[in-house]
Amino acid sequence: MKLAVIYNPNEHKFQPSSYSQTYKHMLDAVIEYKEWDEVQIVTPGLEVLPDVDVIVIFDIHSSYHAEFPGLSLHKALKYTYFNDPHQEDMEGIYKDNTPVKKLGIKSRIDRAMKRQVDFIICPYKDGYYHFLAPEIGDSAKDMLMWFPISPKKQEYHNRPLVEREAGILGNGHLWEGKNGFTPYKFRNWAYRQPNIDFVKHSISDNRVPCGDLYIEFLSKWKAGLALTDWYVVPKYLEIPMAGCLCFAQFHQDYSDMGFISGVNYEEVNENNFNDKIQHFLLDTKYYQNTADAGRKLVEENYTNVHFAKALYDHAKGKI
Repeated sequence: MKLAVIYNPNEHKFQPSSYSQTYKHMLDAVIEYKEWDEVQIVTPGLEVLPDVDVIVIFDIHSSYHAEFPGLSLHKALKYTYFNDPHQEDMEGIYKDNTPVKKLGIKSRIDRAMKRQVDFIICPYKDGYYHFLAPEIGDSAKDMLMWFPISPKKQEYHNRPLVEREAGILGNGHLWEGKNGFTPYKFRNWAYRQPNIDFVKHSISDNRVPCGDLYIEFLSKWKAGLALTDWYVVPKYLEIPMAGCLCFAQFHQDYSDMGFISGVNYEEVNENNFNDKIQHFLLDTKYYQNTADAGRKLVEENYTNVHFAKALYDHAKGKI
């Protein structure tokens, strides 16, 4: 099978200044996957698109507004990647001066339909069915290709939990949301609890290591918090990949991946949070096997290379 990939090289999430390079690593894995007979990168304005079997539009925030004439009529099997399914129309400038214009839910679905996209790659089943499916209609179930956000297996200083200097990391935005919606209600509460080391997102504090340095940064901590009310974000896999114990808010997607509380992560909510944190700090060694099992699950099933294989296999099956 021959592959063409459409993506924006200036996409904010692909830059070294992004807090992690997980999305870039996933894109690279698709392009470099050895089973493709040929891979071409599609640049804007091509009147005649390449003769390929599969086209992947890796526009994770629907913020790449280049025109690709003939895309809707192309015979290839077409995929588009959607991150942040709750996304609203927005236009502005990131703190690093990168301009951005993102399409909202309805607009991004409308564009996908006009392009005659066959499948939407989305890493969150709950977010997909809640936000995107109502705009898609009856074909929503058949259009979903689900695979979690998958970090790259990287070298880092993987020490036993008891030998790590730092305690429990809470890293990321504390966005209060707007119009009554926030994916971080529990996170806002948890990051302010005792015994949690709150570290701002790298966009808000440029002292925070980011890009390919992020996994080494994570590995300094004994544990990390993966807390979102709506869907499984990269930290749900990056934290165990870094050898940390992952304290995570429950999601069915996480369960579907094979994560079981007490086996390869620890599920937390407002009722048990402080008790579980306290027990972990008092007997950290007890949780080593859980942390190891979490890392093993990710490394053996959900790396960026696994994502590339899943996409290839899906396309091969459909073709």
